[in-house]
Amino acid sequence: MISRVLPVPRRLDLVVLSSAIALSILGILFVASTTSGGRLAGLAGRQALWVAIGIAGMVAATLFDYRTLLKFSLGLYLASLVPLLYLLLFGERIANVRSWIRIGGFQFQPAELAKLATTLLVAYLFENEDDARLKAGTFVKLAAIVGTPFLLTFLQPDLGLALTFLPIAAVGLFFGGLPWRGWVAILLIFAAVAGGGWFFLKDYQKQRIGTFLNPDADQLGAGYQVRQSKIAVGSGGFSGKGFGAGTQSQLRFLPVRHADFILAVIAEEWGFLGVILVLSLFAALVLRSLTLATVARDRGGVFLILALSGILFFSVVINASMMIGLLPITGIPLPLVSYGGSSVATTFTGIGLILGVEYRRFANA
Repeated sequence: MISRVLPVPRRLDLVVLSSAIALSILGILFVASTTSGGRLAGLAGRQALWVAIGIAGMVAATLFDYRTLLKFSLGLYLASLVPLLYLLLFGERIANVRSWIRIGGFQFQPAELAKLATTLLVAYLFENEDDARLKAGTFVKLAAIVGTPFLLTFLQPDLGLALTFLPIAAVGLFFGGLPWRGWVAILLIFAAVAGGGWFFLKDYQKQRIGTFLNPDADQLGAGYQVRQSKIAVGSGGFSGKGFGAGTQSQLRFLPVRHADFILAVIAEEWGFLGVILVLSLFAALVLRSLTLATVARDRGGVFLILALSGILFFSVVINASMMIGLLPITGIPLPLVSYGGSSVATTFTGIGLILGVEYRRFANA
């Protein structure tokens, strides 16, 4: 009898997909809650539009073969650096940084796209690296690939957004099997560079770090945001004050409540249960993605999932820690939930890449 090889049907991972969409819906709801009836009214509609754009990008990234993207990753990477250079030379300063390019009535952060391009290029690097141990040449390439957009973003100066490139490098070092001595050396070098980098920080960045170290030093100035955020979180209790009923957010005590501090609004209005809901959705998204990485068909796909999951995890931890004063304010948004078109769109596109790896897991898919 001649056996017949049947094609394996392609499939989307519903846990990753539903978690991402649920988080974006929560984001629209709480952007609406924090901006209704004021000068920011209408931002929820814009957020919904960006979510739609992001979902379209996710669908495209899922259907387009990621292996083809890896082949053209160098060109995509170089193209992503062009707007970063443009911003340094000609960018308009908005909120102390030159991070946005205006397109019509919208603003977009090119560094968000650069993160995706950087991840693709590093994935291509490891796809073609057969040695299980990280070689010196690979280490130098990894440092150059990640370090270039990191430096260009840092010089905008946008330290928070620059930091989100670091998970790509960290996953690369882990993926390359860096020995523990290498990790120790990198941590020592990082500590030394961070100490020296103090002299290159802007005054407002130094002020944020100073406020983190001594929160009571300037409660009405640099420490105001964190203080109001802590009040919002504490006043929410177990089940919250009710949707749209938070005093810190509705009475405008909490700054940038629709963006960086939206998790504090969720804590105030939906309480501990609301925060657990949001963090559980992120946990489901990241943990399921890591599960998909264990069954990916090639090294490039494995790295793509690990790096994109690492960026998500890093951003969530930093944002949540910032909200309760465990880390300095860095301006890193809560992915898919905070208001911000470029962040939402590129995060969805990254999730599409994760889904695309699973979509083509089988050789005949």
